[in-house]
Amino acid sequence: MKRFVFFLKTWLPVILVAGFIFMLSNFAAADSDNQSGLIINVLQSIFPGIESTHALVTIVRKAAHFTEYLIFGFLTARAMKKSKFNLWFALPACILYATSDEIHQSFIPGRSCEAGDVLIDALGAAIGVTIYFLLFGRKNKR
Repeated sequence: MKRFVFFLKTWLPVILVAGFIFMLSNFAAADSDNQSGLIINVLQSIFPGIESTHALVTIVRKAAHFTEYLIFGFLTARAMKKSKFNLWFALPACILYATSDEIHQSFIPGRSCEAGDVLIDALGAAIGVTIYFLLFGRKNKR
C-alpha cells in the first residue's frame, strides 16, 4: 500500500500533466485555434486595447508550450528525485516526450510536427527542472 501511495503522490502528477498535454495535442487545428481564442479573449478583457493578430495568436500558442513543459519538467524532476533517480534524467525524458508529442500532432487534421515547438518545450522543461533543482535539489546533501 505504501508503494501505491508513493506512486500517487510522486508519479501521478507527471502522468496527469502528460495526459493533459496529449489531450491538447489531440485537438484538430480548428479546436486548437478556439482554445487560443479563449486566452486572447481573457487578455482582451484585461487589456481592452489589445488586438487579436496572428502575432498574438503565435505568442499565446508558444507561451502555452513553454508553460506546460515548465510544469512538466518541474514535476518530472520531483518524481525522479523522490524515486532516487538522478533528477537530471528528467530533462531528456521531457524532451523525448515533447518530440513524441510533436510527431503525434502530425497525425491530427490541420496540425503539424514543428522542431521549433520541441525547442520551446525543451526550454520550458529545462527551466522547470532547474527551478526544482534550485529549490530542492541540494536538500539532504550536506
